[in-house]
Amino acid sequence: MPVYIRKNVNFTPPSIDNFPLEDDEDYITDPDQLLDRLPQPYRMIDKVLSQWYDEVWQIIEKRENERLEESRRIRAPQYECSAQMESQGRACCVCDSVDGRYIFIGQPRGLSAVDVQTQEKVASWEEESVDIHYVKAYLIGVQVYLVVTIDDMGFARLLIFGGDKFYFVKILNEFQKGRGGAHRPIFSNPAHGEGGTKLIISKCEASRNGDYLGAMFENPETAEVWLEVYKLPRDAWLNELESVLTKKEEKSEEDQGTDTQAPTDQEAPTPQNEVEPPPAATQEESTGGEKHTPKLSPTSVVMKLKPPPSMSELRQKGNPASSIHSACQKVDSGEVIGTGVNHILTPNHKDMRKEVFAHLHDNLMEYLPKEEEAEPLEDVNFHFMTAGRLVPTGLEQQSQIEEEDDMKRLPTTIAVWWKGSTHVVHYSLLKQHKDFDVKPDLVWPYLSPVTSSAISDDTSLLAVGFENGNIIIWDRYLGIQRGIVNIMDRVKIVQLTFLDPNICPQNLDDYQPYRTKTSTHLLALCDNGALYIMMSGPGLELDPICITPPVESEDDIFTMVQPIPGMHDLLITVLKSGKVQIRDTLQGTVLCEPVLPKSHELMTPWDPVVAVGAMGQVLFLKGNNKDYGEEEGGDQSESAGALFMYQMKLFPTLDSYMSRRRDKVSQTVHAKIENRIEALMKERIAQQGLRKHRMQERWGNMKEEIWSILQYKDMAEKKADNRPEIHYKRVRNLSQTPGSMGWTPFFRN
Repeated sequence: MPVYIRKNVNFTPPSIDNFPLEDDEDYITDPDQLLDRLPQPYRMIDKVLSQWYDEVWQIIEKRENERLEESRRIRAPQYECSAQMESQGRACCVCDSVDGRYIFIGQPRGLSAVDVQTQEKVASWEEESVDIHYVKAYLIGVQVYLVVTIDDMGFARLLIFGGDKFYFVKILNEFQKGRGGAHRPIFSNPAHGEGGTKLIISKCEASRNGDYLGAMFENPETAEVWLEVYKLPRDAWLNELESVLTKKEEKSEEDQGTDTQAPTDQEAPTPQNEVEPPPAATQEESTGGEKHTPKLSPTSVVMKLKPPPSMSELRQKGNPASSIHSACQKVDSGEVIGTGVNHILTPNHKDMRKEVFAHLHDNLMEYLPKEEEAEPLEDVNFHFMTAGRLVPTGLEQQSQIEEEDDMKRLPTTIAVWWKGSTHVVHYSLLKQHKDFDVKPDLVWPYLSPVTSSAISDDTSLLAVGFENGNIIIWDRYLGIQRGIVNIMDRVKIVQLTFLDPNICPQNLDDYQPYRTKTSTHLLALCDNGALYIMMSGPGLELDPICITPPVESEDDIFTMVQPIPGMHDLLITVLKSGKVQIRDTLQGTVLCEPVLPKSHELMTPWDPVVAVGAMGQVLFLKGNNKDYGEEEGGDQSESAGALFMYQMKLFPTLDSYMSRRRDKVSQTVHAKIENRIEALMKERIAQQGLRKHRMQERWGNMKEEIWSILQYKDMAEKKADNRPEIHYKRVRNLSQTPGSMGWTPFFRN
């Protein structure tokens, strides 16, 4: 039986008011604890050990709960790879063609194209000491692709793949030829030659159809960055390539007809490894090239854009103009909303204001927070867009509005925003720009920094995500804002993606008989790992639906969220832990997990190399051998950068998705006058059979309507005859008027 003894019984309180309050720790169950008070430093050691024991116990409980939840969780089925592409060697990056026919593999010594169905190499482009780390393909014609690559040294190259061959176009950051016709990289000062500063390209993207291209240049010495926009002669390249292929076909027919001709000047019999060298390169510098190479049309620079100074830099330094006169000349005319850069507050004025403030508040200057250094804007994001009503440049071209084929609609505007900036700036591509001082045609200023953006396939919708969790969707075709929504406070929007409209239910009105609007889904990824989806349509409120809740563990954060081409109701997600998952887009449930062999693991999960070919039928993953680096004398090509192929059509959990019918739904609806009249006439003809029945019913109701009209007329006449007559007395006095005093009406019975 426990004995309860008061702790504080060794003194008598001076008064009842100063008696200490009783608490739970005022009693002990062990009387010996009164004498077991440890001296220092043993008391501190006991306290540290007790705290350490409590923390360890909490960790043990947390791990046990996680293990229990993991055992109760329904795990998605795992599927192993079908085959390993060993013949392709080491792969640094992978990209699929738009139509799903090929995949382009960047390798340490060049680039290769592989047929998705047969997994055989179709063509290759090789060059010494060129390690391709980025590759992207664009469909510019019928089975003709523009391939953009960036190597580990920061050199961007343009190639054209057509007729099972690669044709080298140019290196973007080059300025002259070296000895023997070799291309040398561009330098910041051409007078320095090879001793100058080399400019590198960190980002290079083209428009959807390959008409324009944007490249971000960096100067490592001065830390300057800028964006250059190029006009690509797509139509001229297609014509030149067609003429080259025609000549080769004629030459091959002639060579087949002559048996006595030597095969030295002929084309190689197998076109799989044929490569077109650069136009200015020699035959020794290319592998498998021909002596006479096609000369493709050169590209042209449209504009050069420098990043705007940050807001903190503007507050600290002011306008970098040399004088007030030059600053006044650069002030915006007021036709469009400016970016806030061109003002008349010079650095001298800012310094003078700081000195005055410091003199007036000298005793309080020590309590001011220190000014943080402004981070330079080192990253740029841009989208090429066709004509719309937000930027009317290009609307005068009738083909830009009424052309239903997206391949024939040329971009007219580029939207640019820099990392950390609060502006989205629009520039016209149809204007001529000579220097860096390019004034924007439209500026969207916001209160929060822009963190992500997305454009629909036909560039009619533009979504912008912000650091405060807001998302704004603009309808460029109509020139209006579709809506704004806040996903979650204090959450950054890191990725936005427009999905195909064929997975979104279209609300068609009963009238008009032609379609006037299109709805689509927008996918939003937050920095806390939450994934949201919302429907964007004319007249619809943006209602975000959480399909994946925020994650607690850092290993469960998404490093890649990408819709499967051709099947946007499926998502490929990669976790930071290295897991690859295929999810349902609208529900967010995990359908299956492609896994690598036990001897391999996903290479660079924070930047995974994943590609999908054959319009969602084949999946390619890049894996790394776990024992790579430990074994000596191993094959590098087999250990690092191995490609694994998965036949997604053989996954049982995806059978319902593979057999689902997906009709093409265009996001932009061009309701022409001719289409409207034709639709109305079809509706009128379809209702012609009902007109006879309606006419008979109408004539049958005509008699009843006439009879009711006559009845109403007779009743009105009877009511008029029964009304009493009213006679008014004529007043001679002008002061007595109807309604005044002394005026009274006389009634006749």
